[in-house]
Amino acid sequence: MAKQLKYKVKKKPGFLTFKLVGLAAQIGRAALPYLITVTTVVLLGAAVYGFAKGSPAFELREVRVLNAGTMTAEQAFKFCALRPGENLFDIDLVLVQKTIKRSHPEYKDVLVRRVPPSRIEVELRRRTPVAQVYLSRYVQIDKDRVVLPGSSATPFRNLTIIEGAVSPRGGLYVGSVLADEGTKKAVQISELIKRTKILRQRVLNRISVVDPRNLSLYVDGDVEIRMGDAHFIERLKILDQTLKTIDLDAQKIEYIDLRFDDLVIGPRKA
Repeated sequence: MAKQLKYKVKKKPGFLTFKLVGLAAQIGRAALPYLITVTTVVLLGAAVYGFAKGSPAFELREVRVLNAGTMTAEQAFKFCALRPGENLFDIDLVLVQKTIKRSHPEYKDVLVRRVPPSRIEVELRRRTPVAQVYLSRYVQIDKDRVVLPGSSATPFRNLTIIEGAVSPRGGLYVGSVLADEGTKKAVQISELIKRTKILRQRVLNRISVVDPRNLSLYVDGDVEIRMGDAHFIERLKILDQTLKTIDLDAQKIEYIDLRFDDLVIGPRKA
């Protein structure tokens, strides 16, 4: 019996394959000038960078610190932990930023930049005090509850006092953070009041957190507003509506209690 012969048939490339190859070639031809340009720029940049690193023209000669008052040249270098003569492009800007923030926690934002051929500029933004606490002396804190430089035996003017704050476990120093729940809630309430302007022309003199479960605000000196320890937004809305209908006269009103379903206004005793 004769064997059946088998033949391999070579398949021809389809039309789609030819189309894709042609499209790829067109893209390659179109992109070639851009690739050449990018490569040239990269090589040129590398050459310039190499020259700058080895050139005495790019040695650090000046450090300029903005928003920090007047500094001598020596003080500015020391502030940034830099030395004259360092190559401008060898300086680690992130490291300089971290060094400044570690040594000067009173600055919230630190921006460091090179200004060729020979200068470093540092732009600073201070933390803004939002309240003060009494811990053997009065110290200022910002909205992150970071302790700021400077203290006083007497209260700072025009700054709400937080009574009953707890000193940090690691000790009280510039840059330490007050982490107790009472201070956290007091700062939260203070910021809510400032943002919503609920008290209008009245002054929030102090916030008592001696009992963190029963926070009290003291407005215009003597009027106590009892807040409890939660639902501050809702209670401040009730206070806002109340202040639209009554005169917060410290001679007549001793306290306003917002802790219960029904608002309570306590008259001042004669």
